[in-house]
Amino acid sequence: MSSRRPFAYLRVSTDDPHQDTSLERQFSAAVRCGVAEPDILIERESGRTSARPQWQRLQELIRAGEVSTLLSDRSDRLGRDLFEVRSFYATCTRNRTEWKFWSEPWLNSDAPEAAEIRDRAAYDAECESRRIGSRVRRHYEHVRSLGIPVARRAPLGLQLEGRGEAKRYVLDTRPLAGRVTVADAARHLISDYLAARTIYTALLRWRAWLKELKPIHEAKVYASAIAFSPDGAADWLELCAAELAGHVTLRRREVLPAELGQKPKTRRMPWPEWELARDRHEALIEPATARKVLHQLAVNSNKGRARATSNETRSNGAIFPSFARLCVCGTCGSAVVMQGSRHPRTPGRPPHRSLRCRNANPMQNRCSEPGIGEKKLIYQLMPLLVAEAERVSALMIGGAPVKEVEIDPALVTQLEQTRALAITTGLAELRSAVVALESKLAASAATVRQSVEVEQGRKAAAERLAHLLPTIGPDLYTSAAVRRQVMAAIERIEVRGGQIVNVTLAGG
Repeated sequence: MSSRRPFAYLRVSTDDPHQDTSLERQFSAAVRCGVAEPDILIERESGRTSARPQWQRLQELIRAGEVSTLLSDRSDRLGRDLFEVRSFYATCTRNRTEWKFWSEPWLNSDAPEAAEIRDRAAYDAECESRRIGSRVRRHYEHVRSLGIPVARRAPLGLQLEGRGEAKRYVLDTRPLAGRVTVADAARHLISDYLAARTIYTALLRWRAWLKELKPIHEAKVYASAIAFSPDGAADWLELCAAELAGHVTLRRREVLPAELGQKPKTRRMPWPEWELARDRHEALIEPATARKVLHQLAVNSNKGRARATSNETRSNGAIFPSFARLCVCGTCGSAVVMQGSRHPRTPGRPPHRSLRCRNANPMQNRCSEPGIGEKKLIYQLMPLLVAEAERVSALMIGGAPVKEVEIDPALVTQLEQTRALAITTGLAELRSAVVALESKLAASAATVRQSVEVEQGRKAAAERLAHLLPTIGPDLYTSAAVRRQVMAAIERIEVRGGQIVNVTLAGG
Protein backbone atom coordinates (compact mmCIF):
# COMPACT_ATOMS: atom_id res chain seq x y z
CA MET A 1 0.00 0.00 0.00
CA SER A 2 1.31 3.43 -0.96
CA SER A 3 2.12 5.96 1.74
CA ARG A 4 -0.53 8.56 2.50
CA ARG A 5 0.33 11.98 1.05
CA PRO A 6 -1.37 15.26 0.16
CA PHE A 7 -3.12 15.70 -3.21
CA ALA A 8 -4.48 18.82 -4.92
CA TYR A 9 -7.52 19.08 -7.19
CA LEU A 10 -7.61 21.99 -9.68
CA ARG A 11 -10.57 22.65 -11.99
CA VAL A 12 -11.80 25.14 -14.56
CA SER A 13 -15.14 24.83 -16.33
CA THR A 14 -14.04 24.91 -19.99
CA ASP A 15 -11.03 24.36 -22.22
CA ASP A 16 -11.01 28.06 -23.14
CA PRO A 17 -7.38 29.32 -23.28
CA HIS A 18 -8.41 32.28 -21.12
CA GLN A 19 -8.86 29.79 -18.24
CA ASP A 20 -5.14 28.95 -18.31
CA THR A 21 -4.38 31.92 -16.03
CA SER A 22 -6.69 30.50 -13.35
CA LEU A 23 -5.07 27.08 -13.65
CA GLU A 24 -1.57 28.56 -13.37
CA ARG A 25 -2.59 30.45 -10.23
CA GLN A 26 -4.12 27.33 -8.66
CA PHE A 27 -1.09 25.22 -9.64
CA SER A 28 1.36 27.69 -8.03
CA ALA A 29 -0.69 27.75 -4.82
CA ALA A 30 -0.78 23.93 -4.68
CA VAL A 31 3.02 23.72 -5.08
CA ARG A 32 3.48 26.32 -2.32
CA CYS A 33 1.32 24.16 -0.05
CA GLY A 34 3.79 21.29 -0.48
CA VAL A 35 1.98 19.08 -2.99
CA ALA A 36 4.23 17.18 -5.41
CA GLU A 37 3.54 17.90 -9.09
CA PRO A 38 2.54 14.27 -9.95
CA ASP A 39 -0.11 14.48 -7.20
CA ILE A 40 -1.81 17.58 -8.66
CA LEU A 41 -4.98 16.57 -10.54
CA ILE A 42 -6.08 19.06 -13.21
CA GLU A 43 -9.58 19.05 -14.72
CA ARG A 44 -11.24 21.04 -17.52
CA GLU A 45 -14.85 20.02 -16.92
CA SER A 46 -18.06 21.53 -15.62
CA GLY A 47 -18.67 21.09 -11.90
CA ARG A 48 -22.34 20.20 -12.50
CA THR A 49 -21.45 16.65 -13.56
CA SER A 50 -19.78 13.90 -11.55
CA ALA A 51 -18.51 12.13 -14.71
CA ARG A 52 -15.11 13.84 -14.55
CA PRO A 53 -12.10 11.54 -15.08
CA GLN A 54 -9.78 13.22 -12.55
CA TRP A 55 -12.63 13.64 -10.06
CA GLN A 56 -13.40 9.92 -10.25
CA ARG A 57 -9.69 9.10 -9.94
CA LEU A 58 -9.43 11.33 -6.84
CA GLN A 59 -12.27 9.47 -5.13
CA GLU A 60 -10.66 6.12 -5.98
CA LEU A 61 -7.39 7.32 -4.41
CA ILE A 62 -9.25 8.44 -1.27
CA ARG A 63 -11.05 5.10 -0.96
CA ALA A 64 -7.69 3.34 -1.42
CA GLY A 65 -6.32 5.27 1.57
CA GLU A 66 -3.58 7.13 -0.34
CA VAL A 67 -4.79 10.71 0.30
CA SER A 68 -3.95 12.24 3.66
CA THR A 69 -5.09 15.80 2.82
CA LEU A 70 -6.96 17.17 -0.19
CA LEU A 71 -6.14 20.78 -1.11
CA SER A 72 -8.10 22.97 -3.49
CA ASP A 73 -8.69 26.64 -4.20
CA ARG A 74 -12.36 26.92 -3.15
CA SER A 75 -15.17 24.56 -2.33
CA ASP A 76 -16.90 25.19 -5.68
CA ARG A 77 -13.82 23.73 -7.45
CA LEU A 78 -14.87 20.32 -6.08
CA GLY A 79 -18.28 20.59 -7.75
CA ARG A 80 -21.46 22.58 -8.15
CA ASP A 81 -23.92 19.90 -7.07
CA LEU A 82 -25.00 19.90 -3.42
CA PHE A 83 -25.63 16.15 -3.18
CA GLU A 84 -22.34 15.29 -4.94
CA VAL A 85 -20.25 17.54 -2.66
CA ARG A 86 -21.99 16.23 0.49
CA SER A 87 -21.29 12.67 -0.60
CA PHE A 88 -17.64 13.56 -1.27
CA TYR A 89 -17.18 15.04 2.22
CA ALA A 90 -18.70 11.86 3.67
CA THR A 91 -16.25 9.75 1.64
CA CYS A 92 -13.32 11.82 2.95
CA THR A 93 -14.53 11.49 6.55
CA ARG A 94 -14.99 7.75 6.19
CA ASN A 95 -11.41 7.33 4.91
CA ARG A 96 -9.76 9.78 7.38
CA THR A 97 -8.92 12.31 4.65
CA GLU A 98 -8.79 16.00 5.57
CA TRP A 99 -9.62 18.80 3.15
CA LYS A 100 -8.29 22.36 3.01
CA PHE A 101 -9.09 25.39 0.82
CA TRP A 102 -6.41 28.07 0.63
CA SER A 103 -8.96 30.73 -0.45
CA GLU A 104 -11.67 29.63 2.02
CA PRO A 105 -9.97 28.37 5.19
CA TRP A 106 -13.22 28.67 7.18
CA LEU A 107 -14.54 25.64 5.22
CA ASN A 108 -11.62 23.34 6.09
CA SER A 109 -12.33 19.97 7.70
CA ASP A 110 -10.79 21.15 11.00
CA ALA A 111 -12.67 24.48 11.07
CA PRO A 112 -15.01 24.67 14.08
CA GLU A 113 -18.76 24.49 13.36
CA ALA A 114 -18.20 24.51 9.56
CA ALA A 115 -20.70 21.80 8.53
CA GLU A 116 -23.61 24.21 7.99
CA ILE A 117 -21.40 26.74 6.19
CA ARG A 118 -20.09 24.02 3.85
CA ASP A 119 -23.62 22.95 2.95
CA ARG A 120 -24.60 26.56 2.32
CA ALA A 121 -21.50 27.15 0.16
CA ALA A 122 -22.25 24.04 -1.93
CA TYR A 123 -25.89 25.10 -2.34
CA ASP A 124 -24.84 28.64 -3.40
CA ALA A 125 -22.36 27.16 -5.91
CA GLU A 126 -25.12 25.00 -7.44
CA CYS A 127 -27.52 27.99 -7.66
CA GLU A 128 -24.83 30.19 -9.20
CA SER A 129 -24.14 27.52 -11.84
CA ARG A 130 -27.83 27.47 -12.77
CA ARG A 131 -27.97 31.27 -12.95
CA ILE A 132 -24.89 31.35 -15.19
CA GLY A 133 -26.48 28.76 -17.49
CA SER A 134 -29.72 30.76 -17.68
CA ARG A 135 -27.86 34.00 -18.52
CA VAL A 136 -25.75 32.28 -21.18
CA ARG A 137 -28.83 30.73 -22.83
CA ARG A 138 -30.63 34.10 -22.96
CA HIS A 139 -27.51 35.74 -24.41
CA TYR A 140 -27.14 33.08 -27.10
CA GLU A 141 -30.82 33.36 -28.08
CA HIS A 142 -30.44 37.13 -28.50
CA VAL A 143 -27.19 36.83 -30.47
CA ARG A 144 -28.58 34.13 -32.76
CA SER A 145 -31.66 36.25 -33.51
CA LEU A 146 -29.27 38.91 -34.90
CA GLY A 147 -27.39 36.38 -37.05
CA ILE A 148 -24.12 36.83 -35.12
CA PRO A 149 -21.79 33.81 -34.74
CA VAL A 150 -21.87 32.35 -31.22
CA ALA A 151 -18.96 29.89 -31.60
CA ARG A 152 -15.71 30.61 -29.72
CA ARG A 153 -13.70 29.15 -32.62
CA ALA A 154 -14.45 29.53 -36.31
CA PRO A 155 -14.59 26.48 -38.61
CA LEU A 156 -11.45 25.58 -40.55
CA GLY A 157 -11.05 28.10 -43.37
CA LEU A 158 -12.76 31.00 -41.56
CA GLN A 159 -11.75 33.46 -38.85
CA LEU A 160 -13.75 35.39 -36.24
CA GLU A 161 -13.38 39.16 -36.39
CA GLY A 162 -14.75 41.90 -34.12
CA ARG A 163 -16.59 41.76 -30.79
CA GLY A 164 -20.17 42.04 -29.61
CA GLU A 165 -22.68 42.80 -32.33
CA ALA A 166 -19.80 43.53 -34.77
CA LYS A 167 -18.58 39.93 -34.54
CA ARG A 168 -18.50 38.17 -37.93
CA TYR A 169 -16.75 35.53 -40.00
CA VAL A 170 -14.06 36.36 -42.59
CA LEU A 171 -11.98 34.10 -44.82
CA ASP A 172 -8.80 32.85 -43.12
CA THR A 173 -6.09 34.09 -45.50
CA ARG A 174 -3.17 33.42 -43.14
CA PRO A 175 -0.37 31.41 -44.79
CA LEU A 176 -0.53 27.90 -43.34
CA ALA A 177 2.46 26.19 -44.96
CA GLY A 178 4.41 26.95 -48.11
CA ARG A 179 2.21 29.12 -50.34
CA VAL A 180 -1.04 27.59 -49.10
CA THR A 181 -3.41 29.62 -46.91
CA VAL A 182 -5.75 28.12 -44.30
CA ALA A 183 -8.73 28.72 -46.61
CA ASP A 184 -6.93 26.93 -49.47
CA ALA A 185 -6.24 23.93 -47.20
CA ALA A 186 -9.93 23.78 -46.26
CA ARG A 187 -10.99 23.82 -49.92
CA HIS A 188 -8.44 21.07 -50.64
CA LEU A 189 -10.01 18.84 -47.97
CA ILE A 190 -13.45 19.31 -49.56
CA SER A 191 -12.02 18.36 -52.98
CA ASP A 192 -10.37 15.27 -51.49
CA TYR A 193 -13.66 14.20 -49.92
CA LEU A 194 -15.62 14.58 -53.15
CA ALA A 195 -12.92 12.56 -54.96
CA ALA A 196 -12.51 9.81 -52.33
CA ARG A 197 -16.23 9.70 -51.30
CA THR A 198 -15.27 8.58 -47.76
CA ILE A 199 -14.09 10.77 -44.89
CA TYR A 200 -11.37 8.40 -43.69
CA THR A 201 -9.67 8.10 -47.10
CA ALA A 202 -10.01 11.84 -47.71
CA LEU A 203 -8.32 12.60 -44.38
CA LEU A 204 -5.41 10.24 -45.14
CA ARG A 205 -4.81 11.93 -48.51
CA TRP A 206 -5.22 15.41 -47.06
CA ARG A 207 -2.80 14.79 -44.18
CA ALA A 208 -0.19 13.34 -46.56
CA TRP A 209 -0.56 16.46 -48.73
CA LEU A 210 -0.19 18.77 -45.71
CA LYS A 211 2.98 17.01 -44.52
CA GLU A 212 4.67 17.73 -47.86
CA LEU A 213 4.17 21.50 -47.48
CA LYS A 214 7.23 23.41 -46.25
CA PRO A 215 7.89 25.69 -44.44
CA ILE A 216 5.17 25.79 -41.76
CA HIS A 217 3.94 29.32 -40.96
CA GLU A 218 1.03 28.74 -38.54
CA ALA A 219 2.32 25.89 -36.36
CA LYS A 220 -0.72 25.75 -34.03
CA VAL A 221 -3.27 25.72 -36.87
CA TYR A 222 -1.14 23.20 -38.77
CA ALA A 223 -1.00 20.84 -35.74
CA SER A 224 -4.78 21.00 -35.20
CA ALA A 225 -5.35 20.35 -38.92
CA ILE A 226 -3.09 17.27 -38.86
CA ALA A 227 -5.02 15.98 -35.79
CA PHE A 228 -8.41 16.38 -37.52
CA SER A 229 -10.46 13.26 -36.56
CA PRO A 230 -13.06 11.56 -38.82
CA ASP A 231 -15.92 12.63 -36.52
CA GLY A 232 -14.66 16.21 -36.47
CA ALA A 233 -14.26 16.20 -40.25
CA ALA A 234 -17.83 14.89 -40.69
CA ASP A 235 -19.26 17.69 -38.54
CA TRP A 236 -17.10 20.24 -40.36
CA LEU A 237 -18.21 19.00 -43.79
CA GLU A 238 -21.85 19.25 -42.70
CA LEU A 239 -21.25 22.93 -41.97
CA CYS A 240 -20.88 23.40 -45.73
CA ALA A 241 -24.66 23.97 -45.60
CA ALA A 242 -24.16 26.91 -43.26
CA GLU A 243 -21.00 28.77 -42.22
CA LEU A 244 -18.77 27.57 -45.08
CA ALA A 245 -21.31 28.52 -47.74
CA GLY A 246 -21.61 32.10 -46.50
CA HIS A 247 -24.38 31.74 -43.90
CA VAL A 248 -24.62 31.69 -40.10
CA THR A 249 -26.56 28.94 -38.33
CA LEU A 250 -29.36 30.28 -36.13
CA ARG A 251 -30.65 26.95 -34.80
CA ARG A 252 -29.35 23.38 -35.07
CA ARG A 253 -31.07 21.73 -32.07
CA GLU A 254 -34.67 21.49 -30.92
CA VAL A 255 -36.03 20.86 -27.42
CA LEU A 256 -38.09 17.67 -27.10
CA PRO A 257 -41.13 17.53 -24.80
CA ALA A 258 -40.10 16.31 -21.36
CA GLU A 259 -41.74 13.38 -19.61
CA LEU A 260 -43.22 13.81 -16.15
CA GLY A 261 -40.42 14.31 -13.61
CA GLN A 262 -37.68 14.24 -16.29
CA LYS A 263 -35.44 16.99 -17.61
CA PRO A 264 -36.17 18.20 -21.17
CA LYS A 265 -33.90 16.69 -23.83
CA THR A 266 -32.61 18.19 -27.06
CA ARG A 267 -32.26 16.66 -30.51
CA ARG A 268 -29.75 17.64 -33.18
CA MET A 269 -31.83 18.41 -36.26
CA PRO A 270 -30.80 17.12 -39.71
CA TRP A 271 -29.17 19.83 -41.83
CA PRO A 272 -32.19 20.49 -44.13
CA GLU A 273 -34.12 21.66 -41.04
CA TRP A 274 -31.47 24.13 -39.81
CA GLU A 275 -32.41 27.81 -39.56
CA LEU A 276 -29.83 29.95 -41.39
CA ALA A 277 -29.13 33.69 -41.64
CA ARG A 278 -28.49 34.36 -45.33
CA ASP A 279 -25.26 35.79 -46.75
CA ARG A 280 -23.58 37.01 -43.60
CA HIS A 281 -20.01 36.72 -44.91
CA GLU A 282 -17.95 35.76 -47.95
CA ALA A 283 -18.43 32.08 -48.79
CA LEU A 284 -15.54 29.62 -48.59
CA ILE A 285 -17.15 27.31 -51.16
CA GLU A 286 -19.80 27.70 -53.84
CA PRO A 287 -23.41 26.65 -53.12
CA ALA A 288 -23.17 23.98 -55.86
CA THR A 289 -20.11 22.44 -54.13
CA ALA A 290 -21.92 22.54 -50.77
CA ARG A 291 -24.84 20.63 -52.28
CA LYS A 292 -22.46 17.96 -53.65
CA VAL A 293 -20.86 17.52 -50.22
CA LEU A 294 -24.22 17.23 -48.47
CA HIS A 295 -25.43 14.75 -51.09
CA GLN A 296 -22.33 12.58 -50.54
CA LEU A 297 -22.78 12.74 -46.73
CA ALA A 298 -26.39 11.60 -47.18
CA VAL A 299 -25.26 8.71 -49.42
CA ASN A 300 -22.70 7.58 -46.83
CA SER A 301 -25.27 7.82 -44.05
CA ASN A 302 -27.79 5.74 -46.04
CA LYS A 303 -25.11 3.10 -46.67
CA GLY A 304 -24.49 2.89 -42.93
CA ARG A 305 -28.20 2.46 -42.20
CA ALA A 306 -28.53 -0.19 -44.93
CA ARG A 307 -25.56 -2.10 -43.48
CA ALA A 308 -27.11 -2.01 -40.00
CA THR A 309 -30.42 -3.32 -41.40
CA SER A 310 -28.55 -6.10 -43.23
CA ASN A 311 -26.76 -7.11 -40.00
CA GLU A 312 -30.10 -7.32 -38.21
CA THR A 313 -31.58 -9.47 -40.98
CA ARG A 314 -28.60 -11.83 -41.07
CA SER A 315 -28.85 -12.45 -37.33
CA ASN A 316 -32.57 -13.34 -37.64
CA GLY A 317 -33.58 -10.22 -35.75
CA ALA A 318 -31.29 -10.93 -32.78
CA ILE A 319 -29.23 -7.79 -32.15
CA PHE A 320 -26.18 -8.76 -30.09
CA PRO A 321 -25.25 -5.99 -27.62
CA SER A 322 -21.56 -5.17 -27.44
CA PHE A 323 -19.51 -5.40 -24.24
CA ALA A 324 -17.67 -2.23 -25.31
CA ARG A 325 -19.96 0.00 -23.23
CA LEU A 326 -18.89 -1.83 -20.04
CA CYS A 327 -15.14 -1.84 -20.79
CA VAL A 328 -12.52 0.73 -19.83
CA CYS A 329 -8.82 0.90 -20.70
CA GLY A 330 -6.66 -0.14 -17.76
CA THR A 331 -3.85 2.23 -18.80
CA CYS A 332 -5.51 5.60 -19.51
CA GLY A 333 -8.99 5.00 -18.04
CA SER A 334 -10.76 5.93 -21.29
CA ALA A 335 -13.73 4.12 -22.77
CA VAL A 336 -13.24 1.12 -25.05
CA VAL A 337 -14.94 1.41 -28.44
CA MET A 338 -15.62 -0.98 -31.30
CA GLN A 339 -12.68 -0.86 -33.72
CA GLY A 340 -14.09 -3.18 -36.38
CA SER A 341 -16.87 -5.65 -37.09
CA ARG A 342 -17.29 -8.46 -39.64
CA HIS A 343 -20.52 -10.17 -40.63
CA PRO A 344 -20.94 -13.77 -39.41
CA ARG A 345 -20.78 -16.46 -42.07
CA THR A 346 -23.58 -18.44 -40.41
CA PRO A 347 -26.96 -16.71 -39.99
CA GLY A 348 -27.92 -16.26 -36.35
CA ARG A 349 -24.31 -16.21 -35.11
CA PRO A 350 -22.91 -13.06 -33.45
CA PRO A 351 -20.75 -10.65 -35.48
CA HIS A 352 -16.98 -10.78 -35.16
CA ARG A 353 -16.05 -7.57 -33.33
CA SER A 354 -12.75 -6.14 -32.18
CA LEU A 355 -12.53 -3.63 -29.30
CA ARG A 356 -9.85 -1.07 -28.56
CA CYS A 357 -9.19 1.99 -26.38
CA ARG A 358 -10.72 5.11 -27.93
CA ASN A 359 -7.35 6.92 -27.60
CA ALA A 360 -5.50 4.23 -29.57
CA ASN A 361 -7.01 5.00 -33.00
CA PRO A 362 -4.66 6.12 -35.81
CA MET A 363 -5.98 9.69 -35.71
CA GLN A 364 -5.29 10.32 -32.00
CA ASN A 365 -2.62 7.69 -31.14
CA ARG A 366 -2.49 8.67 -27.45
CA CYS A 367 -2.61 5.13 -26.02
CA SER A 368 -0.55 2.08 -26.96
CA GLU A 369 -2.89 -0.59 -25.55
CA PRO A 370 -3.59 -3.46 -28.01
CA GLY A 371 -7.13 -4.38 -28.98
CA ILE A 372 -9.08 -7.47 -27.96
CA GLY A 373 -11.64 -9.53 -29.84
CA GLU A 374 -15.08 -9.63 -28.26
CA LYS A 375 -15.18 -13.43 -28.45
CA LYS A 376 -11.86 -13.68 -26.61
CA LEU A 377 -13.08 -11.12 -24.04
CA ILE A 378 -16.28 -13.11 -23.37
CA TYR A 379 -14.49 -16.42 -22.86
CA GLN A 380 -11.96 -14.72 -20.54
CA LEU A 381 -14.89 -13.19 -18.69
CA MET A 382 -16.54 -16.50 -17.75
CA PRO A 383 -14.03 -17.74 -15.10
CA LEU A 384 -13.64 -14.21 -13.72
CA LEU A 385 -17.40 -13.90 -13.28
CA VAL A 386 -17.52 -17.27 -11.52
CA ALA A 387 -14.73 -16.21 -9.14
CA GLU A 388 -16.29 -12.79 -8.51
CA ALA A 389 -19.73 -14.27 -7.88
CA GLU A 390 -18.26 -16.82 -5.44
CA ARG A 391 -16.29 -14.08 -3.65
CA VAL A 392 -19.31 -11.81 -3.27
CA SER A 393 -21.51 -14.78 -2.33
CA ALA A 394 -19.09 -15.80 0.43
CA LEU A 395 -19.22 -12.28 1.81
CA MET A 396 -22.94 -11.62 1.49
CA ILE A 397 -25.13 -14.53 0.46
CA GLY A 398 -24.06 -17.54 2.49
CA GLY A 399 -21.63 -15.92 4.88
CA ALA A 400 -21.64 -12.85 7.04
CA PRO A 401 -24.49 -10.35 6.71
CA VAL A 402 -24.06 -7.06 4.91
CA LYS A 403 -21.56 -5.02 6.86
CA GLU A 404 -23.00 -1.66 7.75
CA VAL A 405 -21.00 1.44 8.59
CA GLU A 406 -21.90 2.19 12.19
CA ILE A 407 -22.69 5.74 13.23
CA ASP A 408 -20.27 7.07 15.83
CA PRO A 409 -21.99 6.49 19.23
CA ALA A 410 -19.98 9.36 20.72
CA LEU A 411 -21.68 11.69 18.20
CA VAL A 412 -25.13 10.46 19.26
CA THR A 413 -24.25 10.93 22.94
CA GLN A 414 -22.90 14.42 22.28
CA LEU A 415 -26.10 15.36 20.41
CA GLU A 416 -28.32 14.16 23.27
CA GLN A 417 -26.29 16.02 25.89
CA THR A 418 -26.19 19.24 23.83
CA ARG A 419 -29.95 19.05 23.18
CA ALA A 420 -30.64 18.62 26.92
CA LEU A 421 -28.41 21.62 27.78
CA ALA A 422 -30.09 23.72 25.07
CA ILE A 423 -33.54 22.95 26.50
CA THR A 424 -32.34 23.71 30.05
CA THR A 425 -30.43 26.95 29.35
CA GLY A 426 -32.14 28.24 26.20
CA LEU A 427 -28.83 29.63 24.88
CA ALA A 428 -28.75 30.42 21.13
CA GLU A 429 -25.21 29.05 20.80
CA LEU A 430 -26.33 25.65 22.08
CA ARG A 431 -29.32 25.62 19.69
CA SER A 432 -26.91 26.27 16.80
CA ALA A 433 -24.68 23.46 18.07
CA VAL A 434 -27.69 21.10 18.11
CA VAL A 435 -28.50 21.98 14.49
CA ALA A 436 -24.88 21.39 13.45
CA LEU A 437 -24.75 18.02 15.22
CA GLU A 438 -28.07 16.96 13.67
CA SER A 439 -26.72 17.86 10.22
CA LYS A 440 -23.56 15.85 10.86
CA LEU A 441 -25.61 12.90 12.13
CA ALA A 442 -27.90 13.06 9.07
CA ALA A 443 -24.88 13.05 6.75
CA SER A 444 -23.50 10.02 8.57
CA ALA A 445 -26.86 8.24 8.26
CA ALA A 446 -26.98 9.04 4.52
CA THR A 447 -23.54 7.50 4.15
CA VAL A 448 -24.76 4.36 5.92
CA ARG A 449 -27.79 4.11 3.62
CA GLN A 450 -25.69 4.65 0.51
CA SER A 451 -23.17 1.98 1.53
CA VAL A 452 -25.94 -0.51 2.34
CA GLU A 453 -27.70 0.15 -0.99
CA VAL A 454 -24.46 -0.42 -2.94
CA GLU A 455 -23.70 -3.66 -1.09
CA GLN A 456 -27.28 -4.87 -1.49
CA GLY A 457 -27.05 -4.12 -5.22
CA ARG A 458 -23.87 -6.19 -5.48
CA LYS A 459 -25.59 -8.97 -3.52
CA ALA A 460 -28.48 -8.99 -6.01
CA ALA A 461 -26.03 -9.04 -8.96
CA ALA A 462 -24.11 -11.95 -7.38
CA GLU A 463 -27.36 -13.86 -6.83
CA ARG A 464 -28.35 -13.39 -10.48
CA LEU A 465 -24.94 -14.59 -11.66
CA ALA A 466 -25.01 -17.53 -9.22
CA HIS A 467 -28.20 -18.77 -10.92
CA LEU A 468 -27.07 -17.99 -14.48
CA LEU A 469 -23.42 -19.07 -14.67
CA PRO A 470 -23.76 -22.85 -14.03
CA THR A 471 -26.20 -23.23 -16.95
CA ILE A 472 -25.28 -20.73 -19.68
CA GLY A 473 -21.88 -22.11 -20.86
CA PRO A 474 -21.09 -20.78 -24.37
CA ASP A 475 -24.53 -19.15 -24.55
CA LEU A 476 -22.93 -15.97 -23.21
CA TYR A 477 -21.34 -15.58 -26.65
CA THR A 478 -24.01 -17.06 -28.92
CA SER A 479 -27.25 -15.90 -27.24
CA ALA A 480 -28.25 -12.23 -27.26
CA ALA A 481 -30.77 -12.73 -24.42
CA VAL A 482 -28.21 -14.39 -22.10
CA ARG A 483 -25.69 -11.72 -22.97
CA ARG A 484 -28.11 -8.97 -21.89
CA GLN A 485 -28.86 -10.72 -18.58
CA VAL A 486 -25.18 -11.06 -17.70
CA MET A 487 -24.36 -7.50 -18.83
CA ALA A 488 -27.07 -6.17 -16.49
CA ALA A 489 -25.16 -7.64 -13.52
CA ILE A 490 -21.79 -6.06 -14.50
CA GLU A 491 -20.76 -2.50 -13.81
CA ARG A 492 -17.25 -2.37 -15.26
CA ILE A 493 -14.67 -4.52 -17.08
CA GLU A 494 -11.06 -3.28 -17.01
CA VAL A 495 -8.91 -4.36 -19.97
CA ARG A 496 -5.12 -4.05 -20.15
CA GLY A 497 -2.61 -5.68 -22.51
CA GLY A 498 -5.35 -7.50 -24.41
CA GLN A 499 -6.51 -9.23 -21.18
CA ILE A 500 -9.23 -8.63 -18.59
CA VAL A 501 -7.60 -7.51 -15.34
CA ASN A 502 -10.65 -6.70 -13.20
CA VAL A 503 -14.44 -7.17 -13.16
CA THR A 504 -16.79 -5.13 -10.93
CA LEU A 505 -20.36 -6.20 -10.30
CA ALA A 506 -23.16 -3.65 -10.51
CA GLY A 507 -23.88 -1.97 -7.20
CA GLY A 508 -27.50 -0.99 -7.69
